[in-house]
Amino acid sequence: MRRLPEEFHEEFGQKGDTFFEIAELLYYHPDRQYTQPELAEMIGCSTTAISGHIRDMEKSDWLFRRENQTTFSWNTDVRNPAETEGTTAIRSFYRDTWVLLKKHSKTVPGAFALIGFTMLLGGLVVFAFYVGFSLSITQDSGVPPVIYATIALGSFLTGLIVSFLSPIQAVINSFVWRYLPSSWFRDD
Repeated sequence: MRRLPEEFHEEFGQKGDTFFEIAELLYYHPDRQYTQPELAEMIGCSTTAISGHIRDMEKSDWLFRRENQTTFSWNTDVRNPAETEGTTAIRSFYRDTWVLLKKHSKTVPGAFALIGFTMLLGGLVVFAFYVGFSLSITQDSGVPPVIYATIALGSFLTGLIVSFLSPIQAVINSFVWRYLPSSWFRDD
C-alpha cells in the first residue's frame, strides 16, 4: 500500500486530517490533475481551505501547477510515487528473503526446504530456456533443446524430492531429540 513519504510527514506533521487527505489523494493519483472545486467536493471542505493547503504544499515543491492554471497534480519530477514504491518493494523483498534464509538455514529441515525450492526455481528457469529455444523465439542454441528439457526436468524432480525430505527430516528430528540426553549438548 502506498504511503506518503516520511519527509512529507516530517515537514507537515502539525497539519490536520484534511491536509493529509488532499495530499494522499494527489499522491495516489499522480497522473491526474485536479481543480480546487473537484478537490473541495471530494474531500468535503471549502475551496478556501483547499487553496490554503495547496499553497503550503506548492511552496515546498510537493505539488505541480503550471503558471496561470487552476489544476494541481503531484510533482512527480521531484518525488515520483512509482519510483518510491518500487524501491520500497524491492528493499522489502530482499529484506524478507534474507530473514527467511537466515532463519531456515540454521536447521536441517529448513536447509532441505531452501535447497529444494532453489532447485525447483532453477528447473523452471531452464524450462523457460527450453521453451524459448524449441519455439525459436530467441536465437538458436548450440545445445539441442532436448538437453535443456532434460536438465529442467531433472532439476525440478530433484527439487521436489529434496523439498519432501524437509518434513520427513523434521519428524525424524523430533523423534531422535526425544531420546537423546540433553546433557550431551550443553556448554560447560
